[in-house]
Amino acid sequence: MYLPPKHHIPALEDPIAYYYIPIFRSFFIKRLQMCLDLLPRARMSRLLDVGCGTGIILPELLQRCDHIWAVDSQLQERSLQGMMQMEKMPWERIQLATADLLHLPFADNHFDAVLLISILEHIEDLPAACAEIVRVTRPGGIVVAGFPTKNAITDKLLGGSTGFHVSSHRQILDTLKTYVHSFRITRLPCVVPVDFSLYVACSGVKSAS
Repeated sequence: MYLPPKHHIPALEDPIAYYYIPIFRSFFIKRLQMCLDLLPRARMSRLLDVGCGTGIILPELLQRCDHIWAVDSQLQERSLQGMMQMEKMPWERIQLATADLLHLPFADNHFDAVLLISILEHIEDLPAACAEIVRVTRPGGIVVAGFPTKNAITDKLLGGSTGFHVSSHRQILDTLKTYVHSFRITRLPCVVPVDFSLYVACSGVKSAS
């Protein structure tokens, strides 16, 4: 998986700084790879990246789809645009927007895939969020989400940041399963049960009916 070099990121704010710190780098990259591995292998036409942050994954996504819509409720335009310029990314293939997950500014059935990495744990109204995600996904399109697990281990490792996690991994998984089919789950580490893992990624397909 390709990540932009450190000097291509104008503002190394949390959590993007962790991608360049050796002790944290492998975990943060692995969580991205888990989500990418659940996306279709075939090239996609339109992908929505919800909660894009500073856009560290956008160069990799550009290799997999024709057009990307990257949205965030607190869009970090300085880092995004600076990185895009340094990476010589084609601006005509990427649309940036400030948007709320519960009110996405897109038509029904618009995207081949919707990607949410470390977003849903911050959402309290999961049914409303999942309904909105599925609304903008085309029939047969895929939803991919990644999020930390909620257990004693992650509470200890994440410390105070867990206060921002209003939904647990179990709540997210149970809610998503009611909106999509062909559900798949991966976890990190892969050798332990989901509830004892550190991070979970899942995917599901929107029904054609």
